Amino acid sequence: MTGIWGFVAGAIVGGVTTLVAVWLRGRARVAVFPRQSVLLGVAFVGVLIAAALVLYATIGSRSTLQRDTVGTAPAADAPQGAAAKSMDAAVAALEARLARGGGSEADWTLLAQAYEFQGRSQDAQRARAHQITPSASLAQMSPAALLAAADEVEHRAPTATSSSPPVSSAELQVRTQQNPRDAQAWAALAEERRKQRDNAGARDALQQLIALHAMTAQTWADYADVLASLNGGSLAGGAGEAIDKALALDPANTKALWLKASQAHEQQQFSTALQWWKKLRAALPPDSPDLRIIEGNIAEDTQLAGLPPGTAPAAAAPTAGVQISGTVSIDTALAARVAPGSTLFIYAKAADSPGPPLAVLRAAVSGWPVRFTLDDSMAMVPSRRLSQFDKVIIEARISRSGQAAPNSGDLFTTSGVLTPHDGKPLVLVINREIS
Repeated sequence: MTGIWGFVAGAIVGGVTTLVAVWLRGRARVAVFPRQSVLLGVAFVGVLIAAALVLYATIGSRSTLQRDTVGTAPAADAPQGAAAKSMDAAVAALEARLARGGGSEADWTLLAQAYEFQGRSQDAQRARAHQITPSASLAQMSPAALLAAADEVEHRAPTATSSSPPVSSAELQVRTQQNPRDAQAWAALAEERRKQRDNAGARDALQQLIALHAMTAQTWADYADVLASLNGGSLAGGAGEAIDKALALDPANTKALWLKASQAHEQQQFSTALQWWKKLRAALPPDSPDLRIIEGNIAEDTQLAGLPPGTAPAAAAPTAGVQISGTVSIDTALAARVAPGSTLFIYAKAADSPGPPLAVLRAAVSGWPVRFTLDDSMAMVPSRRLSQFDKVIIEARISRSGQAAPNSGDLFTTSGVLTPHDGKPLVLVINREIS
């Protein structure tokens, strides 16, 4: 626009100058006296000076406009610098939140995407290692959207923990609707529903966890409790199956042990109930307020079992000669991945009957091979012992987490179907990895 006005001004000045020059030239031809010639010359010079001033003013205004435009350029960059600074602050806040353990899968994905925008590829890989299922929507976010999302994450209410205020059921409901794969939110929602005596709501939330394959020993025990409440207090059927799944993941889970003893009492298997009460009593700390209740249950089932007061049956003794022995070693290609002291689990499972393992052995690896023996004394459930089955499978697994539940990255091997009664030694070589 400035160039157009400069052109117009120059054209006007040039035209006026030409006309004046022609007029002065005509006047000079008729001039008689030298004094008039001098005056005409002065007038001509004045017109030229005026034209020069007009041109200067036009050019000067254009230069001023350019100088002002250039001078404001740094201001245009300022929001970008502020945004970058805000992004760093938001990322730092998100890192702090996740370090406190208050983040979800979407939060880890958000952090990884923020790292990518900052060019921190290695940090992005580490962030992604904490997520379960990436969120496709976050992958398409712009830096501005990531900044806004990170700010929202930092200021929203944290997940209920022992050191933070609880999240309301309404907030948890919104979280599960926005991200149906948020296992942490489903577990918290189930717990809130149980506190509110909403057993149907708790059951529905826990069934979402089952569909996500995110159940733990505790949530299986909670599920059994909920199903029993919806079934008039009976621990039969689905509740009993949930109890067995909880004990398969953690044989020392106190709630599952309590429910298992109660189930046996309900089924009038009083001697079996006593065995479970004894296991529960051994799993509780000496100062537990529940010990008095358990002692009362032991006394009641002792009487109902027809036993003398103060006595209780010992765990079933192993059947003579029914045991599986052998060694476990590791493939040389995987040996470097196993640190001394790693946890080794050895299971005996029924080949044609689903349910908890028939025998479990846990050991710390100090060298290879590891020798083992499985028998009835290692049964997780008294009604499912090694000697009761003709076809079993033995599995050996090195747990990265130290927990009984299998996890990605665990190393394992599985035997073929064998018979416990044949007494043949078994040789296992760990050569596979859980993906």
